[in-house]
Amino acid sequence: MPRFIVTRTLPPLTSEQLEGVGKNVVAACDQMGMQWIRSHVTVDGQHSFCEFEAPSAEACREHAKLAELPVDDVIPIGMELGPSQFK
Repeated sequence: MPRFIVTRTLPPLTSEQLEGVGKNVVAACDQMGMQWIRSHVTVDGQHSFCEFEAPSAEACREHAKLAELPVDDVIPIGMELGPSQFK
């Protein structure tokens, strides 16, 4: 299945709200047959970069609606690189 990076600008979230968001993401993935791979949140908490396995970019956008999250962009991943490949 293709992978995508979903970028978001986030409102301020408490730890409790962030836990709720995570549960919403998991529930929406289960409902749509997608897989949440990982997310990174900036130090200031204003932006996140979330990796998903999904059938399409549109599925990522629909997932965000179900999870009640904003979407700035959905970017298809072409390849994955890591340091072990270059040793």
